[in-house]
Amino acid sequence: MNYIEIVSDAIIYIESNLHKKLSLEELASRYYISPAYFYRIFRAVTNQTVKSYILGRKLSAAAVALKKTGRNVVDIAFQYGFNSHEQFTRDFFKMFHVTPSRYRKENISVPLMAEMDIVERDFKNENNDIIVDYSCLDFNEIKLLGEEVRFNPWNSCELEAIMGLNLVFYQKYVQGRLSYKIVRSDPGDPSHIYGFQGIAEGEYRGDRSGLEERIIPASRYAVFRYPGSIGLVSHTTEKDYYKWLSVTKLKINTDAGFDYFTMDYAQAGIFYIHIPVI
Repeated sequence: MNYIEIVSDAIIYIESNLHKKLSLEELASRYYISPAYFYRIFRAVTNQTVKSYILGRKLSAAAVALKKTGRNVVDIAFQYGFNSHEQFTRDFFKMFHVTPSRYRKENISVPLMAEMDIVERDFKNENNDIIVDYSCLDFNEIKLLGEEVRFNPWNSCELEAIMGLNLVFYQKYVQGRLSYKIVRSDPGDPSHIYGFQGIAEGEYRGDRSGLEERIIPASRYAVFRYPGSIGLVSHTTEKDYYKWLSVTKLKINTDAGFDYFTMDYAQAGIFYIHIPVI
């Protein structure tokens, strides 16, 4: 089994056994690997620890039970493997910043942890750790034509709207061509980014009114391969990126003027993230 298969199977097992006291050792033994190695695999694939995922899922399931059933709080606590009412209350408050009793009585919304949806990607061992697979390539300058928008990538409504605009651009200009997206931070507002979608300048002969020009500078780039659309897996890619940066000790080429660009093969369901490095 590869890393994705191991973690996907482990998550299915965890979901089926939320009422048990699951341990790292028990999970690792299912795949005949050491607890330490399983810990590293799980953290690499999910970007969180085994303990934090199990606890988050148990507390989220318990929160649902508090709202949908009339059972005693202590019975719910024992159902999901907590040793005592006190431990359950302590962990519940730490995660949701409200006690179980108050959460049940009042109209309070908390961010429940959903079952993990694993993003398919490859991994590699580097510097005694497991990180998302990547390669380093040198690119020549690429001139683009396209459109840029500013948005909050953590706002689901704005993200959905941007994906709609990207679809309109794709239908109007891409038409089978290779699509590029450039992402750069907003230095005045860390909650927002600028996203540019374009095509290679030399490939478009139509009306250019309303289109902006951008240049992807010649540089060395770390390249990452992902399935689907970046709008759907952006949270995973961002966490992969920070882990990769801390493990490899590579430095970002800030002279490029952006955080990363993607080459999107929409018909193949694959996109490639390129981060400028030195």
